[in-house]
Amino acid sequence: MRILCSMEHFILLQTFSIFILCLVVGKAHCSVEGSSYFFYHGSAYPRDCKEVQEQCTTSATSGVYLIKPEGYEEAFEVYCDNEVNGGGWTVFQRRNSNNSVEFNRNFSDYRDGFGFLSGEFWLGTERLSFLTNQKRYELRIDMVNSAGSSFYVTYDLFRIGDEWSNYKLTSVGQYDGTADNFISKCQMNATSGSCAVTPPLSDCYDYFTSGFSDDGVYAIKPNGWTESPFQVYCNMSHDGGWTVLQRRVNGSVDFYRDWDDYKEGFGTPRHELWLGNEKLFLLTNQKNYKLRIDVINRDGVPYYMNYDLFRVDNENSNYQLALGNYAGNAGYDYMDYHRGHAFTTRDRDNDLHYYYNCAVRNRGSWWYNGCYDANLNGDYSSTSDTGVALYNRATDTHQYSLRYTQMKIRPV
Repeated sequence: MRILCSMEHFILLQTFSIFILCLVVGKAHCSVEGSSYFFYHGSAYPRDCKEVQEQCTTSATSGVYLIKPEGYEEAFEVYCDNEVNGGGWTVFQRRNSNNSVEFNRNFSDYRDGFGFLSGEFWLGTERLSFLTNQKRYELRIDMVNSAGSSFYVTYDLFRIGDEWSNYKLTSVGQYDGTADNFISKCQMNATSGSCAVTPPLSDCYDYFTSGFSDDGVYAIKPNGWTESPFQVYCNMSHDGGWTVLQRRVNGSVDFYRDWDDYKEGFGTPRHELWLGNEKLFLLTNQKNYKLRIDVINRDGVPYYMNYDLFRVDNENSNYQLALGNYAGNAGYDYMDYHRGHAFTTRDRDNDLHYYYNCAVRNRGSWWYNGCYDANLNGDYSSTSDTGVALYNRATDTHQYSLRYTQMKIRPV
């Protein structure tokens, strides 16, 4: 997704508290009277805004402070943001709608920094290099687009190299947030163009074959999808290019939902989710896909089920399921009972049971027959038929309270 930063754009840096080291001798003091600029008066300078927050008695206020990263020759001023997520953020870039500062500059300007801490600025890549190599840092980027909508992204390990490496972006870590994962998709050796605005591809496999190898959240746009690209979690390990369509891990998301919720999808790509039946229809009809289901039972034993074909039909068919041949180590084909069946939710009964709606009886939504051998969208906390469960029809045995499930697809 391309981010339009026409109103505000902040980039902030914060250390993980577990890595904070207190090297200051004596008590720190910050003077704030009569000025919006705050100066440190101690025997040693804080190394970043997190240490300012810990050491200065007046550091609860966002503003300009002096810091001195390890190895840097002299102290310099930075803007510390103490409003966002607990504070202690060292701001190293800001853009806003007035465009008061020219950012189309040469290498030395970006090395030394430019602009004004009270407005638009770039702190300087030389300073940023010293900053990010003294501890482990988290990066947060806050954005407001031209429509006034706010977004943010975080990366749990941000670091750049020194001038000899041309300040190479050496690490960003794992992504989280409400905007697209547009940094980790950028190739480290890109020499032209804007890798941040790579057109969305049709699935995770397209990203994988284009050279992207990091697990994480990507934006895709399947053939026929007329709306904005949507986010999916791409599993680039285990043969690479898997698009995750379902995940259960802890019961934090309610899966007992209506037809429209399952049509649109819910949850978040990194955690518990259902991708959405309409998205599945368009995804699985643009290529031939295979399905892998991973489960961990309540005793911690993992199983997997592979199917060499997975396809979901359109809404007129009630998202009817097509499945290929089974292979795996589960000991039983738990999806065989669901082949060729329509999707059922609590408010739309498409199953074959004569007396009741299987979605209501089993508190889930699925391609129920009459009713299930697999109930992967059942109640997470339930220890009965209504839970996240598997049923072996051959041996008449249940596996209740599955700890983990994940469904993912990849082109054949």
